[in-house]
Amino acid sequence: MRPRYKQLCAICRKSHVLISSGNQFPICTACSMRQIDKPIEDVVFKKLFDIDQKLYESSSFLRSIKSNYLRFGSLSEKQIEVFKKVAAELKSGAPKGEGAATEIPEPREPEKEGVDTREEKKKPAKQAGRAKAKSKPK
Repeated sequence: MRPRYKQLCAICRKSHVLISSGNQFPICTACSMRQIDKPIEDVVFKKLFDIDQKLYESSSFLRSIKSNYLRFGSLSEKQIEVFKKVAAELKSGAPKGEGAATEIPEPREPEKEGVDTREEKKKPAKQAGRAKAKSKPK
């Protein structure tokens, strides 16, 4: 997990934003919501982005996808697929993805003591030859 720190919003300079990298553009939720509040004319994308405002407020990922659509005018198939998946998960309140912290790992079988299952690496022939050459008396 990356360390997070607060930085002032780059647009309004009033609110603090949690960021985890110097490369991130610090923008608060209110400014981000104003940016993505523009009307969408394409019927397919209008239907896709017609979700509850609270979901946009709670997820910077959903805001960034909508922002990318407004900026570039289209989305890739993977972006559309993941947007639908994340919106559905947030709407239902399900845990996030496969790596969620709520998952319990399956128990592993205990390893036998004294048995090494790794293959031992052999030294390359060149190194062994050099060692013999050094040990010969002159």
